[in-house]
Amino acid sequence: MTVLRTLVVDDHVDFRRLAQVLLEEIEGVELVGLGADGEEAIHLCEELRPDLLLMDLSMPRMGGIQATRLIKAQDDAPLIAIVSIYDDSEHRAHASRAGADAFINKADFLGSVARLIDNLQEGGNVHFANSAA
Repeated sequence: MTVLRTLVVDDHVDFRRLAQVLLEEIEGVELVGLGADGEEAIHLCEELRPDLLLMDLSMPRMGGIQATRLIKAQDDAPLIAIVSIYDDSEHRAHASRAGADAFINKADFLGSVARLIDNLQEGGNVHFANSAA
């Protein structure tokens, strides 16, 4: 089984803690780091080289959309899933145009992330239009 090195970036410490606990329950996931904003996401992606970045849409200093654009310009950029409570067609379109690979509603974080990881471990491709709502 492929182990996915995963980075979580969200400005809410309680969500980061919850994500950490939930991700530890998913086989094949290695949580390599936690960050609080888009600027940290860029730095941590360069330093840690994760396979998967789960990143909040709206954060102080730099949000997930701008950070996605900059991270996707890096060599060997990770797969990026935007994670947000703002789940509507406009926010999904912004995320997709920025280069995000998937969009996950925070209300279904565990189920959506588990499906995404299963798909990746089985060698499937991630298509933004098919990401969990």
